[in-house]
Amino acid sequence: MCGFLLQNKNNNLMKKQLFVLLVSLISLTGFAQGPCQAYFTTYQDTVAQELTLVDQSFNTDSTAINITAWTWTVSGMGVSYTYSVQNPVQDMSSMAPGSYVICLTITTDTSCTSTYCDSVFVGQQSGCQANYSYYNNAGTFYFNDNSFTTGGGNIVSWSWTFGTGTPSTSTQQNPVVTFQLNSTNPVSLTITTDNGCSDTYQTYVYYTDSMQCITYVDAAIYPVTTIGGTDGGIDLTVYGGTAPYNYQWNNGATTEDLFNVASGMYTATVWSADTTCPAYTVTAYIPEPYDSGIVYVDTLNTSYIDSCLTFVPDSFYISGISTTGSIVTTTWVLTGGGQTATITVDYTFTTYGAQVVVLSINCNPTKSLTTYMSYIYIHESVSIEETGLSITAYPNPSSDYINISATEAIKEIRLIAADGTLVKTFVNPENGINVSDVPVGVYYLSTISEKGVKATLVTILR
Repeated sequence: MCGFLLQNKNNNLMKKQLFVLLVSLISLTGFAQGPCQAYFTTYQDTVAQELTLVDQSFNTDSTAINITAWTWTVSGMGVSYTYSVQNPVQDMSSMAPGSYVICLTITTDTSCTSTYCDSVFVGQQSGCQANYSYYNNAGTFYFNDNSFTTGGGNIVSWSWTFGTGTPSTSTQQNPVVTFQLNSTNPVSLTITTDNGCSDTYQTYVYYTDSMQCITYVDAAIYPVTTIGGTDGGIDLTVYGGTAPYNYQWNNGATTEDLFNVASGMYTATVWSADTTCPAYTVTAYIPEPYDSGIVYVDTLNTSYIDSCLTFVPDSFYISGISTTGSIVTTTWVLTGGGQTATITVDYTFTTYGAQVVVLSINCNPTKSLTTYMSYIYIHESVSIEETGLSITAYPNPSSDYINISATEAIKEIRLIAADGTLVKTFVNPENGINVSDVPVGVYYLSTISEKGVKATLVTILR
């Protein structure tokens, strides 16, 4: 199903930025059919301060392509550049850091034309955020590094302090520590990246033998479904302590769970009804569909749309999605020259999670094909409800064994790699899964029960 709406906008209307790619563009695994297909990749040399645009266009029928003309446009941050060579090189020193829209139009010796547009983030951001979580197993505390960077750089060092813990300090990414019974310990983590960013996160770790105190709070994360969306969520599950619990989030909310919020870092402080118990603090990050660490489970394509726009788009984004069965309805918005086109497209998906989506518009009779790409995240239900299967996977990160706690019997667990391939299947697992033979990395854990599929991300470290 495709719906098409065209309307005029005022020229001073703020154009929404499509999305941010940190260094390079993700290659597509499928394209709409057509006589020729424009396509490119980019490379940033931060030493020479050069952005290289590499033409990788091809014919969809696998025949050799003979391109007679290239037209490139690079626009954003108030500037615009054009080129007519095959692989242009742009001086990055004259470009302000930010997101730029790049379009390539090709013409072949058979008069076929095609246009491909995408976005690249030029320059490097140095932001970083230290964060951690921990799990207490009979007095042994397993600390998990949850730190991340916000646009460039890799974390290269970790410096922990554990108060009266044993050991009292560590430089491991995910250390294991013991504490004295009935003690309160300030625990801090300082991270450093290879581009000079440093950040410290500290909170208190309490170890008590009281069975009435909170022992663990699990946070199930629901990424926003579209770039820049506000439908993310965090579903908390409290273990131990005495109900009713009290909650205080850093955004002012006092509910147990957060729903319909934007991406970002959220912290909740949870109190048990037993006033002799200390508060428990849990921090969770709601990602964008394109964030690093997200596992992309599929690339969704549809037949090209045989319609012509009356303007040249200079930006595009996805305004929303909805699902019915195995169909996800995606609304694309393209803007340019004071005009807006809204295109609604249905895609068929087979697995919940982060997806790459591709839109191709074919304009007859010239057969001018333009291809766009973006990202979405499909939940079991796009509008999240607090019913159905609830699952906890811990510790996360894990080295060899992941414990599974669920509200009902699990029929099957599928471990999916970052490239979308199925790594391992566990049938009728009882209390957990053995991942000792699985390589380190970030994986997509797809848990299947009678109530449906539950999706979560897990990290394997050693």
